[in-house]
Amino acid sequence: MTEDPAYYYYLPSDQRYMDDVGLFVRFHGSARSSSDVMRRRLQREMPGPSYVTTRPFSDVVGTQTASWTMGATMFTLFGLLALVVAAIGLYSVIAYAVEQRTHELGVRVALGAEARQLIGMVVGQGVTLVLIGAALGAVAAAIAGKWLQPLLFNESSTDPLVLGGVVAVLITVAVAASWLPARRASRIDPQVALRQD
Repeated sequence: MTEDPAYYYYLPSDQRYMDDVGLFVRFHGSARSSSDVMRRRLQREMPGPSYVTTRPFSDVVGTQTASWTMGATMFTLFGLLALVVAAIGLYSVIAYAVEQRTHELGVRVALGAEARQLIGMVVGQGVTLVLIGAALGAVAAAIAGKWLQPLLFNESSTDPLVLGGVVAVLITVAVAASWLPARRASRIDPQVALRQD
């Protein structure tokens, strides 16, 4: 699957006998559950001493794609783990920032700031942090792409659709991680906040 395409030519089956012949059959449904039915149907068309065996195409190419599948699984698991760690870290930073700014947020509430404005301000802070990180990450991905390219199968390491999807996921995680501290900030009692140092 990783080699360059070669030249092929076709001969009528009556012109050349081969005892190791295979057919590729495309059909709808599960290959494993339909394998026995397909074998019986082909055996009727090919009477004689030969015995028809059927295998799903995924089994035929499975040995060639096993390393790619393992690599993709590992990349996915490590990526999800990094995403969870980033979400926890972002939540902690935003929650700490809200705690440090309790007095300021109380003053804003006392001066008439609405809850949605406070939520927007806190969530905006989280999204800003993620956008800065995403920009730095995109630059790092572009630089490291030449080393990652051999690990990717028929994909570009600088695919804009993939990079855009990653940024969208990170922004979604930033909004989710910032939401709880933002809700806490919107419920600040200005009298309590103004009494704090």
